[in-house]
Amino acid sequence: MNARSLGFKPGLKTRLYVLVVLVAVAVSGEVARGQSGQRPAAPAAAAAAADPFAGLVFRNIGPATMGGRVDDLAVLESNPAVFYVGTATGGLWKTVNNGTTWDVVFDDLEDAVSIGDIAINPNDANTVWVGSGENNNRQSGSWGNGLYKSTDGGVTWKHMGLPNSKHIARIIVDPIDHDVVYVAALGSLWGRGGDRGVYKTTDGGLTWARILHVDDDTGATELVMDPQNNKVIYAATYQRRRATWGFNGGGPGSAMWKSSDAGRSWTKLTQGVPAGPLGRIGMDVYRANPNILYARIEHATESGTYRSDDAGLTWRKMSNTNPRPMYFSQIRIDPTSDARIYVLGVQLHISDDGGKTFIENGTMHSDHHAMWINPANPNHILDGNDGGLGASYDKGKTWEGIYNLDIGQFYHVTYDMETPFNVCGGLQDNYTWCGPSAVRGRTGIANDQWFQIHGGDGFEAQIDPRDSRIIYAESQDGNISRVDRVSNERKSIRPLPARGEPPLRWNWNTPILLSPHDPNTIYVGANRVFKSTDRGQSWTAISPDLTTATDRDGLSLMGVTGKETTIARNDGVQSYGNIVQLVESPKQAGQLYAGTDDGQVHMTRDGKTWTNITSKFPGLPKNAYVSRLSPSNHEVNVVYASFDNHRNDDMGTYVYASVDGGNNFRSIGEGIPKGHTVTSMTEDPKNPNVLYSGTEFGLFVSPDRGGKWMRIRSNLPTVPIHEIVFHPRDNDMIVATHGRSIWILDDATPLQQYAEAARADAFLFDIRGGMQFNPANDRGFVTNKPFFGKNPTYGVPISYHLSKPQTSVALRIRDGSGTQVREITGNDLRDAQKAGVNRVFWDLRHQPLTAVAGQGQGPGGGGGGGGFGGGGNNGPNVMPGEYRVTLVVDGKDVATKNIRVAGDKDMQMTDAERRTWHDTALGLHELQRVANTAAEAVTTLATHVTAAETLMKTAANVPAAAKTAAAEINTKLADLRRRLGVGQQGGGGGGGGFGGQQGNVRGQIGQVKGQIMGSTSMPTAQQVRIAGEVRDDMMKVVNDANELIAAVPGLYDALGASGAKPAAIKPVGPLPAPR
Repeated sequence: MNARSLGFKPGLKTRLYVLVVLVAVAVSGEVARGQSGQRPAAPAAAAAAADPFAGLVFRNIGPATMGGRVDDLAVLESNPAVFYVGTATGGLWKTVNNGTTWDVVFDDLEDAVSIGDIAINPNDANTVWVGSGENNNRQSGSWGNGLYKSTDGGVTWKHMGLPNSKHIARIIVDPIDHDVVYVAALGSLWGRGGDRGVYKTTDGGLTWARILHVDDDTGATELVMDPQNNKVIYAATYQRRRATWGFNGGGPGSAMWKSSDAGRSWTKLTQGVPAGPLGRIGMDVYRANPNILYARIEHATESGTYRSDDAGLTWRKMSNTNPRPMYFSQIRIDPTSDARIYVLGVQLHISDDGGKTFIENGTMHSDHHAMWINPANPNHILDGNDGGLGASYDKGKTWEGIYNLDIGQFYHVTYDMETPFNVCGGLQDNYTWCGPSAVRGRTGIANDQWFQIHGGDGFEAQIDPRDSRIIYAESQDGNISRVDRVSNERKSIRPLPARGEPPLRWNWNTPILLSPHDPNTIYVGANRVFKSTDRGQSWTAISPDLTTATDRDGLSLMGVTGKETTIARNDGVQSYGNIVQLVESPKQAGQLYAGTDDGQVHMTRDGKTWTNITSKFPGLPKNAYVSRLSPSNHEVNVVYASFDNHRNDDMGTYVYASVDGGNNFRSIGEGIPKGHTVTSMTEDPKNPNVLYSGTEFGLFVSPDRGGKWMRIRSNLPTVPIHEIVFHPRDNDMIVATHGRSIWILDDATPLQQYAEAARADAFLFDIRGGMQFNPANDRGFVTNKPFFGKNPTYGVPISYHLSKPQTSVALRIRDGSGTQVREITGNDLRDAQKAGVNRVFWDLRHQPLTAVAGQGQGPGGGGGGGGFGGGGNNGPNVMPGEYRVTLVVDGKDVATKNIRVAGDKDMQMTDAERRTWHDTALGLHELQRVANTAAEAVTTLATHVTAAETLMKTAANVPAAAKTAAAEINTKLADLRRRLGVGQQGGGGGGGGFGGQQGNVRGQIGQVKGQIMGSTSMPTAQQVRIAGEVRDDMMKVVNDANELIAAVPGLYDALGASGAKPAAIKPVGPLPAPR
């Protein structure tokens, strides 16, 4: 309900209203039945069973630094630390601690991602209503499929009907009878009909009656309820329509309405309202005196802020303030002062004189869509905008940005060739940003590690593959720059028409192409294709106008031509008939394909002569927007194309393939659900049979060139997928989402080899190499609030496919000589034995030690101020080189694959130095294994001696020799326990310097091992010396421990209790041979 608070007081007397000179309209009660159905969030186990790729985990690298469009807020008034945030295409978020941390509570719904409105039941905080489909009327906006309801605070959701509403603007839950709910449904932005108007349920959403309906072009965009009388409701209807070519934002259907009988009848409010067609209207009612209302009314000549002091009977214009109402139209009244109002627009407009004058508050990000004012403390305000969420505690004087929501709306993404690689991409109303795909820091990728390279709404970015400091980026409508990321200088290189030529037409999202054959060659598309061979210093037009060149002024929306449109005319669409896709064959220089927003596709084989191939796509509707053209990476005559026709109110799937260079195409979209309009697609760079499609609601893969499609769910949220690219060196899949920032699948080999794997009982995928390094603790203490993008799991991903669940799986890793260095099995694979693709990570280390029972592994082996994160029970890094990984199922070797391990590229060590480091660390690791065995033996011996002493207490005549032997053994055991750190904190190797161990040999071994492992450099002379000393000390420990192991059985013999003798303990050792 866009953060409004009803504050209904049921004990107050109902007010009576006399309606004079108003048109009373009785509305029929159209009942919508059978539209409710259960849509619970899919449990993780069920999702894994249905998704063969559940074992492949994508990582969200963010960023969250620039936020994304927030459409609505719903706050629990009794505890304002609890609130929900609805986003344009990033789902629904919930916080219970004032934004310190968040839960995404809408991810598992398969075809709902855009949030229009949220309402919390004022009598039951666990009951939450959500209307899907944003209420912003933008050309880039998404849509929904009706209403959802949760009765457990957002854990699970049930679909409650109105599936054809597309965009839900408001929800009001009756504060007295919470089974009564009102909904303002706008209907499709791109077409007629559907569920549009005001709806009401009296049975908690089981059935709905349409209680206010104007016509099939008009929906409802506003609902407000009298806070003291739940029978009085105000509504605003809105007539609007968008097309690819433009927008008509008003008509006779737009109006303000009032009902005084809970929606049974309505009166149109006209006194003081501008005459003629209206556009979008926003309203609010003053909480302290519901006779006072404010409205933002859009009109061709009289747009502005209006006020009523008589409960809507009459209105007067207070000022012309009404910024871009098509996109905003939100107005809020301070709950304690009717003179203070907030008008949300590009900036936040604040008035303290009832709307006569306003000041602009530009502290927060621009484009404000949602606001909640704390009724108990109006100093406290929450604001939702295109940059996310802000909070003020002084009535908007100052703001805190809450930048931990990863809801970036990326249009495109690209990469450079640094190690690790960086990604760059443009976002809706949030510039163009670049950031690392991974960092050495353990906490992950911080917001401050991203950097902005271009302004405006960001779109395409291309990075010179030879020099990553040079980036080509753009803002809306073809404003292209060449950016030097080091100096941050931006040089405009936008092509201009020659003198006397007509203006060029640029799309909102202009394509930029760096030739894969020559990075000095750049192509851009307006309505013509331009080429530069000198990085944009000069341009040559290499095509004619490739569009239909339709004059949109002659096209009509809702019966009104573009030329005649007077309200919000073509808002957001600067021109029509322009190129939106431009690609070059990776196999043939100069073979280009261009697609336009008016459905035209052209190709050239020589960069000069163009052929229109639009007619080659069977079943393709006229003027369908070209969403992607993708020439094959493998075969010069293979090209793929997708079209997104939702702008013509057609949610069909249009995906095509050609194998003859574009002369003929066939449809390959069967299997992608209707409604999942395809926004992006690409061919796999390694396997020509594998294709990927991104849709408005998710990611799909085809293993057989489009013969069938499977959805890749895994941990990917339901979100529009706008670009899918692969890093050519690392083989990572990089996914640009339009609502949840950027996601990466490390090593996409399982997708590339899935078809082969699915034919086998068990299959081991090829394994890419990995680089060793020491992750850094570089952030100190980190609190819960900051956002960090996910780093790759350290090590190398090893992936395999099982045709059915297994109970015995192992991975054995051997070096070049055949020596096994690691076995991964048991608990390490407990979640990786399922049917489908499984993935585990080898950390490039030798086999870890088994923790001593009851001892843990100690604080980690960084003692004495040494290494960061070495030691403990971890094994040291293996030597760089070639290794072989074998998949073992039910004790049988299934397959073996090679893997190459590289040393840290940033550490300069000779092979001999690496060998010295490795042998020293591994020798200490094996010494530590013996020390742990000795500690376990000593612990067991202590129980044996205790048992013998118990026998002594019950025996009649205990020989003196037995008592003496027991005392001597206990003395030696106590000494050994001290020397092995048994029962001492940090006994396994951590904490404090060497002196802190006070003769604890096992602790000293762990410490010096940890110090050496904590740095990829030659051990110091002191570390080498101590390594030799602890080996000598450990030799004495082994001898003493074995002496006691041999002595304890004699104690039982001396007691005459040989029958009670415990099982023999194996001798400790021997020590590993020196390396």
